[in-house]
Amino acid sequence: MIPLFNKIHNLGTQELKTDYKIAAVRISNVIAFIFLMTGVIYGAISAYLAPQLIDICIFLFFGSAAILFLNYLQLVDVSRFILNLVISLDVAVYHAYIVQPGESLIVPIYIGQFVVAMLPWIYIDVRERLLLISALSITFLIFIFQPWLNEYLNTEMSSEMFRENIFTIPTYFFSIAALLYCMYLLQAKNLNSEKNIKKLLHDIQDRNTEMEAQQIQLKKTPEENKISTEAEDKRSWIAKGISEIGELLRGDMNEQLFQRLVSSIVNIMKINQAGIYTIEEDEQYEKFIELKSCYAFDRNKFLNKKIEPGQGLVGQCFLEKERIYLKEVPESYINITSGLGDSNPKCILIVPLVHDENVEGVIELASFKELKDYEIEFIEKFGETLASFIASSRINLKTKHLLEQSQQQSEELRAQEEEMRQNMEEMQATQEEIHRKESEYVEQIEKLEHELASLKSVEKVDF
Repeated sequence: MIPLFNKIHNLGTQELKTDYKIAAVRISNVIAFIFLMTGVIYGAISAYLAPQLIDICIFLFFGSAAILFLNYLQLVDVSRFILNLVISLDVAVYHAYIVQPGESLIVPIYIGQFVVAMLPWIYIDVRERLLLISALSITFLIFIFQPWLNEYLNTEMSSEMFRENIFTIPTYFFSIAALLYCMYLLQAKNLNSEKNIKKLLHDIQDRNTEMEAQQIQLKKTPEENKISTEAEDKRSWIAKGISEIGELLRGDMNEQLFQRLVSSIVNIMKINQAGIYTIEEDEQYEKFIELKSCYAFDRNKFLNKKIEPGQGLVGQCFLEKERIYLKEVPESYINITSGLGDSNPKCILIVPLVHDENVEGVIELASFKELKDYEIEFIEKFGETLASFIASSRINLKTKHLLEQSQQQSEELRAQEEEMRQNMEEMQATQEEIHRKESEYVEQIEKLEHELASLKSVEKVDF
């Protein structure tokens, strides 16, 4: 029920730009919905007290529904003007049909008309002057000329039942409740306007604070501006490097690709040594780390090197899934574990290639100069990209292999089916030959039996 009411509450507000008009249209939706339900309630009361008035209640119901539909069509100004007209006329005609010529007005209904006359202040903003003035003018004209309308419109019915407590008390209650609710809507509208003003003031203050911060930024020293420029240059350098390497990752995963990647890293970072390892599995599904490509001192080395998990810094990086950055490299490190060259570098950076919590490989770099933070950040971003590429390539290879296996099995099945078909044809031919010979044997037997019978007949005659 609540989602439906929310939809009704927001009819016609989707295309509106101003907050005050959105609030006014929402209130008109609420009022239209209330009078729609009022048409139902008073229709039931009229059915009991005066069936002649049911048509007026039906008019109120469908008029209120039409107003909601007009708001749905974004005709919010037309709908609010018609809302004012429908409600005022409906209540006035309802009152006039009840009161006979010469009788006094029914006070509860007249109070309700006064409440209706005040409604345009609720669902029309003062900034919509023309609409507000026209709506108020019509409403108060109907309200003022109600006694004349009572003389002009009449039906042959008694108004006494509408002056009894069974009708007056609920009408008093409804009129007062409607008046209080209108006052609440007006107060809520004012509070909402106050909130919007406070928000606007807050936005202005934030804007002033932002402008002050910008002024302070403009007053920064040239050195600070230089730092900012350098930071932007570093970000651009990282983005350019990732883009350059990304171009290489559009091919298949093979040794030539890893060779190009290593060479590209060395050229981009201006370092001396680099190597890329991937995680592989042996026949027993045991994982090991294999060096795919290596670059050292401007020479490409393709080494058949395997490292067990946990062995050396590369194996440790694989197990811990964390980067390793050494500024003090042991003298024997290169010769023992890396295979990157014969000289001792100044720093070593080892970064795991992690994708979805799985280590797909390891990058190992060695340089005669210390690496900057943004260079390390670049390698980590490159590692993420390469890990994703390796994982996707392996999935594609596995899928391709499974597809090839499936195709091979399909071909084998077709070959077996063809062989079985040929065997069945041979068996069928053999069976047909057997049936043919069997028929010949039967014919020969029958012929011999016939000849034998003939001989027996001749012997009997001779005898």
